[in-house]
Amino acid sequence: MGASFNHDYYDERFNPLGPLPKAESKVSKETTSGLYAQYTYKLGDKLTVMPGVRWDHSDRYGSFVTPRLHIKYSPSKIVTLRTSIGKGYRSPHALAENVTLLASGREIIIDSDLKQEEAWNMGASLGFNIPLFGKNLELNAEYYYTDFKHQMIMNFDGAKGEHTLSFENLDGKSYSHTFQVDATYALFSGMTTTAAFRLNDVKCTYDGVLRQKPLTSRYKGLLTLSYKTPLELWQFDATGQLNGGGELYDRSRYPAYFQLQAQVTREFHNFSLYLGGENLTNYKIADPILHSHHPWSAAFDATQVWAPVTGAMAYVGIRFTLEKV
Repeated sequence: MGASFNHDYYDERFNPLGPLPKAESKVSKETTSGLYAQYTYKLGDKLTVMPGVRWDHSDRYGSFVTPRLHIKYSPSKIVTLRTSIGKGYRSPHALAENVTLLASGREIIIDSDLKQEEAWNMGASLGFNIPLFGKNLELNAEYYYTDFKHQMIMNFDGAKGEHTLSFENLDGKSYSHTFQVDATYALFSGMTTTAAFRLNDVKCTYDGVLRQKPLTSRYKGLLTLSYKTPLELWQFDATGQLNGGGELYDRSRYPAYFQLQAQVTREFHNFSLYLGGENLTNYKIADPILHSHHPWSAAFDATQVWAPVTGAMAYVGIRFTLEKV
């Protein structure tokens, strides 16, 4: 158990578009004090239960309670089950947290009374450590769900007008479902591979319509291969990543794309040399900045970057080891 004290001071300034821009300032101060307690119960090596609770008082939002519960159960060395549930609160700061969204010609609108964000988080994971052909297969599956009760949302080109960016309170549902499975296995001596796949269902209500959150990929896939020679003088690494498609602000869709990275490393006594490449598939957005030829127009937008803007890149480097362990 213990106590905490936190003080935040934000001074946010920005210049709206116009012939005679006038700097606007928004000062945000918050002092929060709190008490917390956590209890850990262990039943041998099989069961661990950790309940916890916080009580906090904010001079902006008043008092609030944050409970949580974590459980870990390992009936054998092969299987491990983890589950958790808890509540979370967060104080939003529109400009300080979203500086990159200002790279556009949109009119910025900030609601005068942004609520404290509030959400429930829950999920579970199941891990296996399976002996297979003389080696161990590490297999994991997890699912997490977040349900927002209050949330600051970024509404682009919404009910407050075209070419606007409105920071406003959530009015409706907002949630995310995330499911991921991954596996790691040593194919043979010195060779390790890891594969992972994730599904995302992230939706939020904008102007009364529940829709997919913009610039959030529906799925992601990953495959890595790593090989180290018997004397550990050479190491070869390759990573392939599949990025699923999603929606842009205007509800149009962008496609899925694949990227490849690779690196070769040569170890010496006190240093190592490496040579590699990124985005070897040379995939990039053809027009990452909308209306780039009219930088002062309301339609100018450099915030919808959903894929690399540069093509294939090679690099070489040297790493020194000051003390060999």
